[in-house]
Amino acid sequence: MRTSILIMFHCKQDTGYAISSLEKAFKQAATEAGFSEENILWSYKEVADKEPQAFQLDYYSENDAMNLRNIIEEYQISTILAFDLPYPSPVVRAARAMNVEKVVAYWGASMSSINSGLKLFLRRFQWILQARSAPDFFIFESNAMLRTATHGRGVPKSRTTVIPLGVNTDTYYPDPHDRSAYRLFNIPETRKIIFYSGHMEERKGVRVLINAMLELEKRKKLEPFHLLICGNKGNQSEPYESMLQSSQALEHVTFAGYRKDVPQLMRSAYIGTIASTGWDSFTMSSVEMLSSGLPLIVSELQGLKETIDDGVCGYSFPPGNSEILASLWQRYLDDPKLHHRHSKAARLRAVTNFSIAKQVERIGQTLSTEFCYQESLHMPKEGHQ
Repeated sequence: MRTSILIMFHCKQDTGYAISSLEKAFKQAATEAGFSEENILWSYKEVADKEPQAFQLDYYSENDAMNLRNIIEEYQISTILAFDLPYPSPVVRAARAMNVEKVVAYWGASMSSINSGLKLFLRRFQWILQARSAPDFFIFESNAMLRTATHGRGVPKSRTTVIPLGVNTDTYYPDPHDRSAYRLFNIPETRKIIFYSGHMEERKGVRVLINAMLELEKRKKLEPFHLLICGNKGNQSEPYESMLQSSQALEHVTFAGYRKDVPQLMRSAYIGTIASTGWDSFTMSSVEMLSSGLPLIVSELQGLKETIDDGVCGYSFPPGNSEILASLWQRYLDDPKLHHRHSKAARLRAVTNFSIAKQVERIGQTLSTEFCYQESLHMPKEGHQ
């Protein structure tokens, strides 16, 4: 009887950021599903550590698909859990050829643009033709992500579920007396810290954060605020630092780099903000900020807006609108009671809905489920979920 699970990632080993949190969650979920630690195997596009349980496999490589067959046979793999696994895929074809019992794809990104009418009907027909080389089941982190599968690629809704990201609420928690960030970065105690952590590519909206600080300077409202940005590596901050030259805001923005003390830094912050301008969905940093008791301001984008209860624990704003963002920051400063209510609600929302325990339990249940489907084709109805 097969007893092993292979957990696959399409990125390099030790990527960090949210991937490291998912690695831990996937491992715990595999244990919940009944796999012993020695029977939990890993694969990455590039392997840094030559561990016996970690393999170098590329999702798109036919040669690696042949290697995968050998791994499945040698380690008696019954289940594959793969992050952002596309279809049709050499990985799935190899799994089918070796009679792997189930292949579950966990998606942390959009799958397609949204289709409707005849185009969606054709996508659903294409699904039936390709079903044998598609995963058995898809997990998405938000309803917006799920819709890109059902209404973008024609994936049957019966093969999908939404499991939001989970955060360790014992690691990320509020403490208004923690002043770690102030001491580490010499930030004046009179300022309120606006916090961002994450990637630095253009779509993540760091430019919008900088423009909002410049807008506060223009309004002569800059002094009570300090923007703390975590996640930059190498020279990634240079384009944004250049925006601050000859500005007073230069002294009110800190690029802290890629850090491992983010939980402590969040406890020193006043507001969390994610100002993405391109596709963004349920981000790990958003649930970390909520769990830390930070009122959260997010761009009104796809699954990103699903992280908050708008007007209860934070606000959404039009993507790219730095003027409105600056006004929302100011609203919290002007109304301490509002900030207190939203801070309490943010923490409650994280504990109730986005704990790591809840995420792990639901993934584990999915891995334990027996999948049996009969595909059918029907014309889509407009607005049908």
